[in-house]
Amino acid sequence: MKALAIAGLVVLLTGCGSTGTVMKLGPDTYTVSASKHYTSGAAVAQQNALESANNYCTALGKEVLVKNMANSSEGQGTFYTHTVTFQCLSKNDPDLSRPTYRTVPNVLIENRRD
Repeated sequence: MKALAIAGLVVLLTGCGSTGTVMKLGPDTYTVSASKHYTSGAAVAQQNALESANNYCTALGKEVLVKNMANSSEGQGTFYTHTVTFQCLSKNDPDLSRPTYRTVPNVLIENRRD
């Protein structure tokens, strides 16, 4: 009974959530998503997705270079999902450089006058 109570406490403290499988998008480019229940917060989902990306590249003996990050909420705000698009590059790869991040606009206006 005591073990069941401890297991329940662990679930309450960590919150519900999951980290998806790393999927290949192209040469050296991958994506992974992590979701967490709103009680754990979006920051935990972001941390889990970034850790998964870093661990994946480390297992390949490479460095992680994050190309894009995106947040979303699902189920009327019940879950937060954080998606990371990243590359696994060798330490001497010329594309491995200090990233400069910009917020991606949620609205894009296209001018089609011609």
